[in-house]
Amino acid sequence: MPSEADLFGAVDATWPAHSLTDVEGWIIRDGRGGGQRVSAASGFGDISVAEAAMVAMGQEKLFMIQGDQAELDAELADRGYEVKDPVDLLVGDAAAIADGFAPKLDAIFAEFPMPILAEIWAEGGIGPARLDVMERANCDKTFVMGRIDARAAAAAFVGASNGICMAHAVEVLERERRRGVAEKMMRAAAWWGLQRGAETFCVLTTQANSGAQSLYRKLGMETATQYHYRIKT
Repeated sequence: MPSEADLFGAVDATWPAHSLTDVEGWIIRDGRGGGQRVSAASGFGDISVAEAAMVAMGQEKLFMIQGDQAELDAELADRGYEVKDPVDLLVGDAAAIADGFAPKLDAIFAEFPMPILAEIWAEGGIGPARLDVMERANCDKTFVMGRIDARAAAAAFVGASNGICMAHAVEVLERERRRGVAEKMMRAAAWWGLQRGAETFCVLTTQANSGAQSLYRKLGMETATQYHYRIKT
């Protein structure tokens, strides 16, 4: 099992902010509109320092509480920050998850986001700013198209870093849901990771997403750590 630090390192490597700046114990992320994960500050130190850095960057005051940071969590709560989007980071054995994947039948891998993938992502609210996140990932990566009856039905972005493979932006067309394509996509992603020496397969999902939680646990994945955000409303 990779360490918690390695897992969060893989998150930053495979779904990167535009830039990371170290400021007195904090990692300040410049997200460029790419969502909370690439815009939240993490670490520990003087909260006012992190707040000032985020404001100077033109971003809202948003903190990511990683793992067991009870002291930071409590201090932010005292300052009026509210919990938002608790997320589980689940891990599994890539070889076990990849078992049963049929190359060229269940999914197609591409080196760039094909227009059909962008269309699928757009239907799920994943727009240009998040495509920019995928483009700037400086790691082994692939764009995955899931198929049903030889038609494009799903999209995912997959990256590998330091022996860890992570799937992001998994989106299935609404009309194709509950037909098993998401499971095939995850097996495809794990298979791709294995070809690059990544024996651990990871995903991120909110604790409230019961459908995704059920799928990942069906694949034998377990929660290794978690994070949530604190935001000033």
